[in-house]
Amino acid sequence: MSEKNFIYRYGSRYYLNLTNRCPCACTFCVRNQTDGLGDADILWLEKEPTAEEVMAELRKRDLSDVPEIVFCGYGEPTERFDTLMEIARMAKSEFGKPLRLDTNGMGRLITGRDIVKEMRGVIDSVSISLNAPDADEYLAVTKNEFGEKAYPELLSFIRDCRREISGVTVSVVGGSIPESSVERCAKMAEEMNVRFRVR
Repeated sequence: MSEKNFIYRYGSRYYLNLTNRCPCACTFCVRNQTDGLGDADILWLEKEPTAEEVMAELRKRDLSDVPEIVFCGYGEPTERFDTLMEIARMAKSEFGKPLRLDTNGMGRLITGRDIVKEMRGVIDSVSISLNAPDADEYLAVTKNEFGEKAYPELLSFIRDCRREISGVTVSVVGGSIPESSVERCAKMAEEMNVRFRVR
């Protein structure tokens, strides 16, 4: 087991694993296939780390060749949005590295407030899981606890992020939906003027 499983290196980036909580139970979730990623054997948390613990561990790492620091782990980072932003502000000030949030786009439903405006000027890019081209397919794939509110909020979140944050990407998981749905998602991304990625 990794001693510090709230931070792990995957490829050239460091990822911050703040929580295992998530309002989705996606059929394709990597958590169903493996306990760890990158240099972390296990990403299941016995306790959620404090901002100070995360910063202390980041300070021990050589970040000189790291292109960005990513909020992404075995849970939805916006479940701990206040801690996420506390870390983000300190990390941006101290390390000067670009910061990315990988999210399912449910942060406003989770927190009950407009987190997009709070991220402006702190989070440099956002990767949002689009996952499906319509509400029915989305709920079938994600099993989202917010039900019918989830997909309209997801699309609204993507559009609002596009207005406030320069780097926005939406993604789908290859093989989790039909190829025709992937093509429809790509078209949606084009219409929303955001990048598209099949992961």
